[in-house]
Amino acid sequence: MKENANRPACVILTRNEEINIERCLRSVAWCGEIAVVDSGSTDGTRGIVEKFGARFVVHVQAGAFNITDQKNWALEAAGLSADWVLFMDADEEVPPELRRIIIDRINDPAAIYTAYELTPKYLFWGKWLKRTQGYPNWHARLVRRSAAGFAGGVWDHFDGRARVGRIDEPYNHYANSKGLSDWLARHDRYSTWDAKKISDFLETGDPGALGTKRKMRLRVWAARCYPLRPFVRFFVNYVLRLGFLEGLPSFVFCSLYLFYEWMTVVKIVELKRRRRHEPL
Repeated sequence: MKENANRPACVILTRNEEINIERCLRSVAWCGEIAVVDSGSTDGTRGIVEKFGARFVVHVQAGAFNITDQKNWALEAAGLSADWVLFMDADEEVPPELRRIIIDRINDPAAIYTAYELTPKYLFWGKWLKRTQGYPNWHARLVRRSAAGFAGGVWDHFDGRARVGRIDEPYNHYANSKGLSDWLARHDRYSTWDAKKISDFLETGDPGALGTKRKMRLRVWAARCYPLRPFVRFFVNYVLRLGFLEGLPSFVFCSLYLFYEWMTVVKIVELKRRRRHEPL
């Protein structure tokens, strides 16, 4: 790795992340610039960021939080100067080997890609849930600012302009770092968003209501068979992927996501009843 190599900017999305933010900041200190884009923290996040020397930018969206909109706002309005931007969440961490690969990739003059998907190592109760989470699974994280942006809503991906490559070396994701209460609050929001999409599709028959075109056949099937989602997700993660080999952390993790799917199912039923003017 050359000392004079170009370094990416890093954008870290936060809201009340005083538990996690210092670990994340230390892991990306090698980046050319760091911008923490905050959604309205009321804890000590800002003080930790400013003590570290990173830039703290507040952008609170009108209405429900949408990660695609937040990332695109950061690309356009957060005052970044670097050409490449690495996006991280505060509960994530970049290990040294991934750092080396990222710098090599963005400085490779023969590279054809304008964006890269990265894969997380999900850590839950100190256990890497490699089987349970179907490692590797891919997330849109490293992008050339002038060449692409994001699409897809809550479950974001690169937009159609991107030429997408993949980096196999994982980053660390501490999946339950703020505990069950935070997990429930986040997945309450996610299930509301999912239920609205599925309900709109069932009402109109338009697959476009489901958002992203990726894996569209699977998404259409999952929407039409929505009452089965909790059972299917648990069976796939815990049984088919051999998650049970990863012990109690896997069972708890899979049970949480079964509950998340149940929240989505119940909210779909509620939306359908409201549209028929039936009581809840």
